[in-house]
Amino acid sequence: MPHEAPASYLHRLAQAYRLQLRQILEGIGITVDGRPGSMPGGSEIVLSPAALHHLATFTRIPDLPRALGNVVHGSRDPDPGHPNARWQPLEPARQPTRTCPWCTLHHSRGTTSQAWAYHRAHQRLCPQHLRWATPPTDRASLDTRALPELVPAHHAHKRLGRRPDATAAYQWAAAITTRWHDQEHHLTRRWHYRRTRLADTNPPPAHGKSWALTGRDPVTYPETVALARHLARTPHPEADHGFLDQTANILGLDRLVLPPHDLLRAWIHTTQQRPRRRCL
Repeated sequence: MPHEAPASYLHRLAQAYRLQLRQILEGIGITVDGRPGSMPGGSEIVLSPAALHHLATFTRIPDLPRALGNVVHGSRDPDPGHPNARWQPLEPARQPTRTCPWCTLHHSRGTTSQAWAYHRAHQRLCPQHLRWATPPTDRASLDTRALPELVPAHHAHKRLGRRPDATAAYQWAAAITTRWHDQEHHLTRRWHYRRTRLADTNPPPAHGKSWALTGRDPVTYPETVALARHLARTPHPEADHGFLDQTANILGLDRLVLPPHDLLRAWIHTTQQRPRRRCL
């Protein structure tokens, strides 16, 4: 599957043969070092080039090394000359997320609905089946049919991705809306209403998590995308005296008053430090 985690693919492959992941790898001559963590998605398996070659030969999928190689960025590969695999723990921010169960059923030809992949920010929502990708530790991805505003936000996010500064703008916007959500600033009533609709159409969160945490990303997503597009279009807000009024209008607010330590203030300050581009 696109961007699927190697551990997820190998787990599905082993299930097809009714084996454990270690058993199927060692059965085709790949040495496995270490053990996976106790939680799904909390660790990744890194395959050496020789191990990827063994796996491609076994599965008869020539493109498999390209699909599974170099997924875990910044990892130290096992000995490239030997068919080795090594488990590596992942920090929460770098862990994969659950795939859409209906897409997974289609790709796996009905064998399973459970898999996880390294989704980019604009891939968290499946616009066809309206499922929101969640961490593998959650019971399942979220059903977002009760939040139709996520689909236009998804398409706007894809358009934003064409800009060279899209990643930085979205990261800033996500940090800002996350802080607003957690500190109950500006958009609390709207987000609470969305969170209630989400909770009414999904099972309770797993492992004692609250809906405030589980639903935070999808309920803030439309405003995060809108703010990211606004930030990307306004590289020097200090030159625009109506910047906060424009921001409030874009977010559907009557006005926007920022507390002293608001992250949007930090973004404005950061942009003021950037040198302006000179037209020659």
